[in-house]
Amino acid sequence: MKHKLIGPLWLLCCLSLPAPAQTITRPLNFCLNPSEQQEFADLLAKHPKDKGIIRLIAIRQGLCDMIGKHQIPLYVGLEMWAVERQKMLMERTKKHLNRITPKGP
Repeated sequence: MKHKLIGPLWLLCCLSLPAPAQTITRPLNFCLNPSEQQEFADLLAKHPKDKGIIRLIAIRQGLCDMIGKHQIPLYVGLEMWAVERQKMLMERTKKHLNRITPKGP
């Protein structure tokens, strides 16, 4: 039984060790990426009444504004963006599944 625990414990210890500075990459500031900005502008132009897209773009713009004003750190904006994006994707998936799933008797 002890031998089965050694592998996972060793892995956890290795993952908790600090990484050398050379291997640490800073996350890219999504607010400064012109191609992403254009992609969202195009998406909004293509779907101007889509409330999900409007909500996501508004959240992104608000987060970028707060990051730019140093009101929140970049990593907080990245985490919040990921959560909101995932929520919208889940909502869309659920709606799609409800449309294609046959209703019971």
